[in-house]
Order: sequence, then structure tokens, then C-alpha cells
Amino acid sequence: MGVAAPAFVRLAVATGVVAGTVIGLELIKPVHAIDPGDRAAIETTITLSAIWTARLLVANFRQDRRLAELLLLCALAAVSLSDFVYCVLPVLVGGSGAQSGGTVGLACNLIVSLAFAAAAFTPDKIVLDRSARLVGAAIAAGAAALILAGALTVELVSAATLLASGLAFLRRGGQGESRCGLMAGASFLLAAARLQYLSAPAVAPNWVTPREGLRLAAYAMLLASAYWQYARMRRAQANAAMVLERERIARDLHDGLAQDLACIAAQGQRLGTELDPQHPILTAARHALAASRGVIADLSAASAANTEAALRLIADELEHRYDLRVEVRVETAIPLAGPADLDPAEREHVVRIAREAIVNAALHGGARHVELVLRQSGRDLLLRISDDGCGIADAPGSGLGLRTMRARAASLGGVLSASRRAGGGTELELVVR
Repeated sequence: MGVAAPAFVRLAVATGVVAGTVIGLELIKPVHAIDPGDRAAIETTITLSAIWTARLLVANFRQDRRLAELLLLCALAAVSLSDFVYCVLPVLVGGSGAQSGGTVGLACNLIVSLAFAAAAFTPDKIVLDRSARLVGAAIAAGAAALILAGALTVELVSAATLLASGLAFLRRGGQGESRCGLMAGASFLLAAARLQYLSAPAVAPNWVTPREGLRLAAYAMLLASAYWQYARMRRAQANAAMVLERERIARDLHDGLAQDLACIAAQGQRLGTELDPQHPILTAARHALAASRGVIADLSAASAANTEAALRLIADELEHRYDLRVEVRVETAIPLAGPADLDPAEREHVVRIAREAIVNAALHGGARHVELVLRQSGRDLLLRISDDGCGIADAPGSGLGLRTMRARAASLGGVLSASRRAGGGTELELVVR
């Protein structure tokens, strides 16, 4: 089922608590170590992380052209440039004096904070258009106005803006946008790093302070966030290609093999007066036609609007094939769509398990009514299929169909169980947590 959004939210909250504790202790009693080698290693790692993060963000932006992605790229560019000029270069040239960002450094810090805030409050659905120029102009104007107020004001405003950005990302992460939890953690860490200015306004290039640890952790979370989005987009591309291919196969089957089989079955009915209706040729034609229609339904389910639509499509097809009633109920707090829905690979496993259970109920259990309930809360999923048939055998583990369903459940990270119902029939339950 992948990494759940609440897990990233908990990580972000824990990161914020740790960052707040570190900077609180630093304000009480500033500490530092003088080690040019360690400082150089930290700055080199941060620089490499920024480069890889930028490459991933560029790839993401080229794919979806979202304004939020461009703002994140701008924020990363600003923070990387600021860090390189005022943190990395002094270490590389072996400077020993206290670092001072000056007006340009303050501008970079403020632009970073405002860009993070713009990305946090910009809906993901907005694509690049003229609004990007307005956002850029607002960030530049805000930075220019605040820089005139002095270094302390800028650092405090930057920290407050980053904190607000983190809270905004955190709220979006709780709504199912997984990567926003990582962005929230990075915002909290950068906010804490800004607040160190209160305890140490000037830091020598050969010092190693808690700020370097906070920055390093922030860049790591930014890299993880960019990679998460990049991997998600690659999976989406692969799934889209798979859906298109399945739609093509379904069309080919419908227009070719299924049509021929339907013709054979229709002609076979005309021969019913001459041949036994159970003649092997007629039986094979009926079975082949039913099988081809089942394959077409499975392929079509992959491109359904959501999991509920896919399950109803399969239920309708099996109702007509086996002359039984299949009731589908979906119980979720929010509609199964977008981030709340299963991805195509997960949906296929769920649909195939439902199909196998309904077919078994009709063929082996003699059921006339099947009830299918899908319940989802966050990333927890429950699929329950019950019927009014004769009930499952006493040794359920021996059937190939049940073993296949359990293998699919394991692929989802869940557990599948089957048992006799007290009032008769079988109840099959898939639980994924």
C-alpha cells in the first residue's frame, strides 16, 4: 500500500519537536566545535544534496508544469546559492573570520522563506501561467521591504514564515499529500536554523554548530521529498501506459475474438435441434465467450474512474454471467478518488480477489446473493465478501483459487481469511493496514 501520509506527518511533527528542542538549548547555552574538516564535509554533503534535489525538481516541473514545483525549485536555488556563498566558499578558501551574510545574505534568506510559504499555500492543481510572475514580484517586493528593517527583523520574519510554511505543509500532509510531510519537516528545520542568529549572529567558517546539523537534515528531507514526487510521477506514467495498453487489448478482443465467439454461440443455438445443447462444441463456445467477456471486463476495470467503479463493473458482468445478485457497498469518509484511492496495481489485486470470490460463490457455493463491502480509512482497507451459498470446505487452504487470492493479499501487505458464516454461506475478508 506504499508509505502512508500520516507516517510522514508524524515524522514532520517529530522533526519539529527535535528542531525546537535543539534551538531552545542553543539559545540557553550556545555551543560549537572548531573542526574545518567536519565543516567542509557537511557543506559538501549539503551541496551535493542540493544538486540532486534540483535535478529531481526540474524533472518534476517538466512533467507536470505545476507552479508549486517551480516555487520549490526557486526556494532551493535561493537557499543553495546563499549557503554556497556564505557557508561553503569561506570553508573552501580557509577563512577564519566570522561569517556575515550582509544585505545580499539577508535577501537570500528572506526569499527562501517567502518561496517556501508560496509553495506551501499554492494548491497543487495550479499549473504555470501568468500568476507565477505575480508571485515572484510579491516575493521580491516583500523581501526588499523587510531587508530595510535590519538583520534581526529579517531573521525573525524568515523563521516565522518558514514555521507557517511548515504548518501549511503539515495540514496538507494530513489530507493525503504524502510528500508535504517531508516538506513540513524541512521547513521546521530551516526555521530553527534561522533562529540560531539570536544566539550567534556571526559564525566562523571553521565552526561546527547545531545550525549545520539542522541544515543538513533539512536538505536530506528536501531530497527525500523531491525523490518521492519523482518516483510517484514515474509510477503514474507507468500505470497510465499500462491502462492504455489494456484498453487497446480490450478493444481488440471486443472487436475481434469476442465477436467471432458470439457468432459461433448464436449459430450453435440454431443447431440445438440437431445437436445436444451440451455438445462439446457448443459448451466450448459458451465458455470461451464468457471467458473473453470476463477478460474484457477485467481490462476495462483497470481504466475505471476509481476502485468503486471498477468493482461495480466486475459485479455487473458476473451478475449477468451467473444469474445472481451482487450488492456492492463502499464505506469511506471521503470519495474514492485522487490520493484517497488505490493506485492501479493495488486496484487490480483488489478487483481480482473480488472476482475470484464471487465466481467461487456462484460455481462452488451455489450462491444466489453476494454482498461486497469495501471500507477504507486512510491507507487501511477492508474488503468483505459474503454469500448465501453452501459454505466453504473444511480445508480452505487446499484450493488453488484461495491460494491465489492470499498471494494477492500478501502483495498488498494484507491478510486474507475465509470462513463459514453462522447463518450459512461463506465470508471472505481482506484486511490491509
